[in-house]
Amino acid sequence: MWIIGLIKSALDLGKSFLGYQERKLDTNLEGFKTGAGIDGASYKAFLEAQVATNGQKLAANSWWGAKLIIFTAGLPASVHMAAVFLDSLPFWIPLVMTEAHVVGSWGVPTPPKPYDGYQRDIVLSFFIVMPVMPLVSAAAQWLGRR
Repeated sequence: MWIIGLIKSALDLGKSFLGYQERKLDTNLEGFKTGAGIDGASYKAFLEAQVATNGQKLAANSWWGAKLIIFTAGLPASVHMAAVFLDSLPFWIPLVMTEAHVVGSWGVPTPPKPYDGYQRDIVLSFFIVMPVMPLVSAAAQWLGRR
């Protein structure tokens, strides 16, 4: 008789242990579902932000004002600054040049004061201001809709 009671107690203990394991797995499953839902929402928000950013880049590239400014002000200033810079460096390109470049041999004059600062500011603005161009373009589109 006592053996039957012992077996019954062991079975009850096993049943309790298996119930605990089942609840633990359910908790882990719910945690995974919650985590997967959060990850999915985060990824969806990331994709929406990427689409908005790409839209701003497209708008910036299609604004005619920026292209006109770059062509009329930026291109000449950049080319002249590059020529002055290259003329001030000794360099040699194998298979293209027979001898090394002599510093100042091109005779590219530097702009007089204060225009040298203006040229530097124009060239640097394209490297500093260009990232802001999508905002300018978005503002122009917004003003155009009003």
